[in-house]
Amino acid sequence: MLIGRVSIAHPVGLAPMEEHTSLPFRLLCKQFGASFVCTERIDAADVAKRDKRALKLLSTTPGERPAAGQISGADPAVMAEAARVVVEQGFSIVDLNFECPIKRLHNRGEGGALMADPPAIGRIVAAVVKAVDIPVTLKIRSGPDAERETAVEIAQLAEQAGAGAVDVHARSVAQAYVGGPDWSVIRRVKEAVSFPVLGSGGIREPGDVVRFLQETGADGVAIGRGCLGNPWIFQQARSLVLGGSTMAAPTHNDRARVLLQLVESEFEFYGNYLALKRLPRVSCYFAKFLPEFAAFRDAVQSVRNFQDFKRLVRSHFV
Repeated sequence: MLIGRVSIAHPVGLAPMEEHTSLPFRLLCKQFGASFVCTERIDAADVAKRDKRALKLLSTTPGERPAAGQISGADPAVMAEAARVVVEQGFSIVDLNFECPIKRLHNRGEGGALMADPPAIGRIVAAVVKAVDIPVTLKIRSGPDAERETAVEIAQLAEQAGAGAVDVHARSVAQAYVGGPDWSVIRRVKEAVSFPVLGSGGIREPGDVVRFLQETGADGVAIGRGCLGNPWIFQQARSLVLGGSTMAAPTHNDRARVLLQLVESEFEFYGNYLALKRLPRVSCYFAKFLPEFAAFRDAVQSVRNFQDFKRLVRSHFV
């Protein structure tokens, strides 16, 4: 698959997830076979003024390419300037978020609020495409709510404005993450445009990826919550999609080793204070299968450094 001039090796990649798709996590997903990765959503206004925190979130390395930097906003000029910063940081693609259901974004007319205004999205995409020389993609949902499906119109406007691909989350903005996705909207988008269409929503197992691609006709799938604590899903799904065999599930030792690798990288990347704040969320996704998960979850709160955490993991993942 080609997104603009960027070649994507196979259809299975990582979806952007706020508070989750940090640089350490993206590199881990690449290690386990994700063909493309994306940062979490970052406010374009902060990126445009080169806010220190925003630039930290836009950290990247050659080892994660092809990678997209994702921004959100409603002002075409601000989005264009933020996209220039994404290019400066070294990303392969700039991704525009028009799907986030967070209320504070809605109150600003950003994120998923824009699903109700397809022409506004078209104007933003056109401004960003004009501003940068890397491919521009966009993340959308089926529509604002169950009664209004705007995904097809938005995808068509984006293609006309010069976007390189669209990623459709198969739920409405009002639905957020509650209830099952409707993959049929992705097929309707795919049939209406000629540029690559990716999709997400409801991918929990490697077999879901194969079924998703067959049912929707999409060019690719972006795995979100299904990979949290489970980066193995990328290599397992890739094997199935490329005609290989079912791969074995990770052992307890595998889970412990990869969890420690990720957490050690987070301590190095964020420093002790921020890494500790993130630790319960990051580690509990890996530990949720443990018979004594509640005890592990409680004990994480007492961890004060990486060495403490290493001892905790070794005492539970046996």
